[in-house]
Amino acid sequence: MTSPTIWYIHPYAGGPGVGRYNRPYELSRAWQGRGATPVVITPAFHHLMDSPGALRGACSIGDVPYEFLPTPAYQGNHIGRVLNMAAFATALPFHAGRLVRRYGRPSMIVASSPHPYAFLTSHRMARHFGARSIFEVRDLWPLSLTELAGVPSSHPLVRITGWLERYAYTHADAVVSLLPKSLPHMIDRGLDPARWHYIPNGVDTHAPRISNASNDIFNQIHHWRAEGKLVVVYAGALGTPNNVRSLIDSIALLRDHGDHRVAAIVVGRGELSAEIAETVAEKSLSDRIAIFDQIPKKAIPGLLDAAQVGYISLRPEPLFRFGVSPNKLFDYMLARLPILFAISAGNDPVAECRAGLSVSPDNIPAIANALATFAAMSETERAAMGSRGHDYVMKNHGYEELALRYLEILNISPGLVR
Repeated sequence: MTSPTIWYIHPYAGGPGVGRYNRPYELSRAWQGRGATPVVITPAFHHLMDSPGALRGACSIGDVPYEFLPTPAYQGNHIGRVLNMAAFATALPFHAGRLVRRYGRPSMIVASSPHPYAFLTSHRMARHFGARSIFEVRDLWPLSLTELAGVPSSHPLVRITGWLERYAYTHADAVVSLLPKSLPHMIDRGLDPARWHYIPNGVDTHAPRISNASNDIFNQIHHWRAEGKLVVVYAGALGTPNNVRSLIDSIALLRDHGDHRVAAIVVGRGELSAEIAETVAEKSLSDRIAIFDQIPKKAIPGLLDAAQVGYISLRPEPLFRFGVSPNKLFDYMLARLPILFAISAGNDPVAECRAGLSVSPDNIPAIANALATFAAMSETERAAMGSRGHDYVMKNHGYEELALRYLEILNISPGLVR
């Protein structure tokens, strides 16, 4: 087949200098390596951007073409955000002709659904151009509204979103899910299981490893390791869903029981940043827990190389029954870190490949006991866990492999769903 052109439509696309959600950028780079021509299409304003509104029109991010379509600014989860979503979906067909002139007719249009509102227009565009219409599901809507936000099922937004969900499952040529246990849910809402594809989050397996991005962080890690402490790292968002308080409470419990073998480095930013720092101070844990602001993504691999255990936790949510695919977990595995996985979900990659220990996110004594278990292990035992995780992520989550799975969808029998 000829070299395909892929339009990747993502309402919250990131990338170097754009924002922290790198999947669109990394997939596009991998597609380019396979000879495809991708373009990432995203709003000029969204809340996950490093500098919302600073990028407009056609831009090259690295060597990846981006199109930043005009959308209104917003704050919080109010009407302004809804208007931004609607404006992005409405803008797509008005820019389609220009995009064809610049990049060529699309072979495949992928509509990613941190929210699903762009799919209706992306699907019509795909039909107009004779392209494959792909619906990529990162979050399940409207369940995200009803189960996470507590919006009543009778709310008009829930009803509209539910209709869009069923329309996408019954009309898309393929549905790509980042959630490994989502197939039964989607079948119940009209999806032909033959059109379901599991393509999870991934990692850049060729990322450079920078070891001196923040001397304060690395000096603290080296100081604690010289004292014989086990250094646990959490690198990610500091919000309510991330449940970082569980790590703090567990280390406090160890201290209260006379166990001083574990220290933690917390690196990130979020709405709970100040509260977490205050908690560490109030509990007099500053001698064993250090909080640092977010660092550049390119510095994360070096940070993880310096630590000894990676920590990940999520506040329990019913939606996790469909599985989770957290980026930071795969970053830990790539760095050969043994992992403390404090998440209750429909899947457990850490247990699957024996890359660490898994506990309930609500069980502080169990988390503390797992930390103590890691501290009692030999370096050889921890290294074996880390190696198993590394092998697993290289086999299942490298972006080159994930990008190839999208291209394989293009080679499936060409009968289109109308």
